[in-house]
Amino acid sequence: METKALWAQLERVLDPELDESIVRLGFVQRVEQEGQRVRVVLRLPTYWCSPNFAYLMADGVRRALLERSEIAQVEIVLEDHFASDVLSRGVSAGRSFCELFPDEATEELEELRKRFLIKGYLSRLLVLVQALRNAGAPGSVLARARLAALVSSGEDAWLCDEDNRYGPIRARIADRYLARRAELGLPMDADAPLLLRPDGSAIGEEELPDELRRLRATVVNLRASTALCEALLESRQQWWTAERKEALR
Repeated sequence: METKALWAQLERVLDPELDESIVRLGFVQRVEQEGQRVRVVLRLPTYWCSPNFAYLMADGVRRALLERSEIAQVEIVLEDHFASDVLSRGVSAGRSFCELFPDEATEELEELRKRFLIKGYLSRLLVLVQALRNAGAPGSVLARARLAALVSSGEDAWLCDEDNRYGPIRARIADRYLARRAELGLPMDADAPLLLRPDGSAIGEEELPDELRRLRATVVNLRASTALCEALLESRQQWWTAERKEALR
């Protein structure tokens, strides 16, 4: 398996809180392959990054790579984290979070994962709605639209409503929304409403303005957290590089 394909596989692993690829965020430092064995080096934004978040990302890397039949073993190395040794050895061995931190596992990780999936879904829903509104789609059209009306071709997507077509918007916006919607088990049939709350209920035209206000608050928090994490990681990488240069003198 080529290194490029390994990186592409890791693109699918998200920071659970930020709903962004750990590759794009710069958390993946190195990917090394020897036969059927892959070694991945991770470095998170802070030394004190919550162990449950760190576990979710590290285990996500292991699971994503093991989906490939040509990979039999994944070694995770988490650098410069207060629980580096425990997480690196434990995740590489496929052990659960509760096994690694029996005194700290106060919440099932699947429940935590679901909460962050919902948070990311709301963010993606808002991005989709904003893109379509910027493309001229009024609230009345969005509220009555069905999933089949969202059509993609190449890098573009459109919302088709009777004789009107709104767009193009970036197909990636539509694809990300649909992917997270499917992950949450929400209806994906062609006649399902385009705009759904995480509980599966449709968002009506009169409710849309209030829903958008709530969604914007969610997204503002996500974007602020993303910017902070990126800044912390950049600062940490500069410090790391300077320290290594000093050690080599």
